[in-house]
Amino acid sequence: MKWMYSLAFLVACGASQKDVAMQGSELDLARVAGEWQGEYTGTESGRTGPVSFSLQVGSHTAEGQVMMGGSTPLKIEFVKVKQDEVKGTIAPYTDPACACEVETAFLGTLGNDAINGTFETKVSATGLIQTGTWSVKRKR
Repeated sequence: MKWMYSLAFLVACGASQKDVAMQGSELDLARVAGEWQGEYTGTESGRTGPVSFSLQVGSHTAEGQVMMGGSTPLKIEFVKVKQDEVKGTIAPYTDPACACEVETAFLGTLGNDAINGTFETKVSATGLIQTGTWSVKRKR
């Protein structure tokens, strides 16, 4: 999902995303500083969409967005970076496929100018879990 910071990485179903809280050492955050773009793919849902985020060196907040189905912005609530691991959550939102509230968590691995990961989306009422993958690359 949007990643992630931007991974993810917006207010559920509508508003634009601004600041995303970032947690990690100065060194870890510096490793993810820059402009990132990519996409996510839901395994069960078949949905895809863009992911983008931006983090400036010395900042503990990022800007970014995940677009559900390419048109609905989702709010990334929290992102933590520790060594090569990036993890976070998306604010609960209403999934249009089931008209139900869902929660999403994501996990990724930081490599050379790329982050690749997975996400799990849980239906709040039933506990049903759907999965997917996401990846972003640093823009040059």
